Amino acid sequence: MPKIQLSVEINGSPERIWGIIIDPSLAPKMIPDVISATTDRSGGVVEIGCVWTLVAKIVRRKVKLVTEAIEVVPYQKLVIKITPGGIFKTFVSRFELEPTKKGTTVMEKVEYSTDNLGGSLSALLVNRHTKRNIIQGLSNLKELVELQELED
Repeated sequence: MPKIQLSVEINGSPERIWGIIIDPSLAPKMIPDVISATTDRSGGVVEIGCVWTLVAKIVRRKVKLVTEAIEVVPYQKLVIKITPGGIFKTFVSRFELEPTKKGTTVMEKVEYSTDNLGGSLSALLVNRHTKRNIIQGLSNLKELVELQELED
């Protein structure tokens, strides 16, 4: 089962970062291969059981991924899992936010297993693709948080 753990220092508050990671409209800007995202909740409320439905492209295939929040500590921790089916047998992603003197450290830990994809080459491509999306996702999160407003 592949495990990926990455962290990034972001010049922004946990509240600002939290607002971005829970906003489904920003998922396509943050995660490279997400085409669209919707949630079953409105008003920026995230609690255990909250569901996001993502449409993504993975290894030249359009896939629907249904995720559910399984642990929520506002401004500190968000743990989501992808419901079984599709290309992932299991998938759990943990975001942990820790304030620092300069901003916030964001750590993402991901553990997953792929379903039977028709051979090791397909699994290798999905693993490479997934890791690339996680790395780029954290980089994009940092960029979104640190964007400066234009002055008039």
